[in-house]
Amino acid sequence: MKSIYEQILGSAYEQLHPKLQQRYRITTDEPFCGKGVMEDVSGGGLLVRLCLKMGVKYRLFFSERGKNIPFTIENTVYLNQEGKEVVTWDRTFSFPKVNRHFDAIMYTDDKQEVTDEFGKPAVLVSTLSFQVNDGAMYIVPRKQWLLLFGKKLPLPKWLYGQAEIVESYDDNKECFCITVRVHNTLVGTVFSYSGTFQEVKS
Repeated sequence: MKSIYEQILGSAYEQLHPKLQQRYRITTDEPFCGKGVMEDVSGGGLLVRLCLKMGVKYRLFFSERGKNIPFTIENTVYLNQEGKEVVTWDRTFSFPKVNRHFDAIMYTDDKQEVTDEFGKPAVLVSTLSFQVNDGAMYIVPRKQWLLLFGKKLPLPKWLYGQAEIVESYDDNKECFCITVRVHNTLVGTVFSYSGTFQEVKS
């Protein structure tokens, strides 16, 4: 069975670096676990970071920042009540005094778009666009909603978190490279991290 990423990208999937093709071939039988180091976790002024503290309860955003932060990522797949595949994205940042999480789930909707729900329980929802450029995976959010009492409330565009997500593979270092930057038109960079990780077989 093809993963949701193979289905969405179609023939473009073959343009990914072979290691990324293997990485995103996530199914019920093929989970992924990676460990590495985020060389830089930064972004957000004092007011923004105070607001981000509220995300800790939902395993979403957090205010801690630092260099060379140990990092793990786990992707698994389960079937929801409708029998659709849902991919978990559980990310852990191990700061010196505390672990922080940035969790989400992804699935395809009836329009064959990928929907990303952030947090546990989910509080933010976004549709995503996937593109391949020079062997790397580029992920860009599109429409965004706030999930409140089971209802999706559209966010005005001035509240959007415009994210730039690039995942590639470095043949020389034999590792995956990730860069994530979340930007807002009013407050600038909200949250960003970049670093490398390698697959860990369970």
